[in-house]
Amino acid sequence: MHAASVIVLCWAMTGAACFFSQAMAGVTAGVLAVLVALIGLPHGAADHRFARPRLEPVLGLAWLPVFLGGYLVVAMLVVCGWFVAPAATVVAFFLASAWHFGQEEPRLLVGPRGLRPVFRFARGGLVIWTPLVFHARDVAAILGLAAPGGSGPAIHHALSLLTACSWIMLPIAAVAWTFQLLAAARTPQGLAGSRSTGRRRRILLADNALVGSLVVLFAVANPLVSFPVYFCGWHSARGLERLRRELGESWSELARSLAPMTVGAIALVGLAAWLVLGGAGWNGTLIRATFVGLSAVAVPHLLLHGIAPLCESFDRQRTQSPHLKPRTTPGSSV
Repeated sequence: MHAASVIVLCWAMTGAACFFSQAMAGVTAGVLAVLVALIGLPHGAADHRFARPRLEPVLGLAWLPVFLGGYLVVAMLVVCGWFVAPAATVVAFFLASAWHFGQEEPRLLVGPRGLRPVFRFARGGLVIWTPLVFHARDVAAILGLAAPGGSGPAIHHALSLLTACSWIMLPIAAVAWTFQLLAAARTPQGLAGSRSTGRRRRILLADNALVGSLVVLFAVANPLVSFPVYFCGWHSARGLERLRRELGESWSELARSLAPMTVGAIALVGLAAWLVLGGAGWNGTLIRATFVGLSAVAVPHLLLHGIAPLCESFDRQRTQSPHLKPRTTPGSSV
């Protein structure tokens, strides 16, 4: 059901970009603003709730200062990276984002086992590879405004490397898409007890339709439109749903727990918008601060989700270790 909703949203935004780019600008901006406020920002605000059940069993009461301190240190390193090594920072940020998005995509286990991690990376980066190929000027303009002054050649070099990577990753993503389509076509139908295989077939076809719709949107619409649709409508919504199920909470309970940080983030965005509208319009300094600030928050998020499986694995090994099982003293009852 969620995939169907995102497919409809993709085609609606694609139609708006193709046929009503000017007349629908206000509606498009409104839809994207709602997505960011209700889904995108809460997704980032949920990191402390995602971190606690993974870090607390390993670190105990120290999980919170470690979590907050680690976030702050990584964010500061990212900010410094934009000024000290902008090309390396852009390349590392984009590639890490592609990896993270790929890890969070559905794992449908299609294709050769050894190629599945590459397929996930190629798919996760579609929101990056496609705009770099079809909207190179728009991406360059956005990064040109975000990067510190005088870093134009470094940004151009970074975009050249990322574009070359895009021309490699897009065919790999197409191969993965084809493998999935063939797997759906080979799934038997009409056999006794084939309900599960029929369900798998529908899932594969729906996922292929979703990926195809997203790629069309990425190729047609401006990255400032296509990225929020993917990030909020698909990536963040799925992340919040997984967290809600893990915590065993209703949507209202999860929303209340995330409300303080979400409202604070919205207030900061509103303050920035007020400063822009109250001044001489968009300027390089504000855009740079916004983009660098978002990337500084995003990188700790990527790292947190990257180390989470390691923490879970360590906790399982620790709790299953025979040395940690409680001993019984002689004569005690069992």
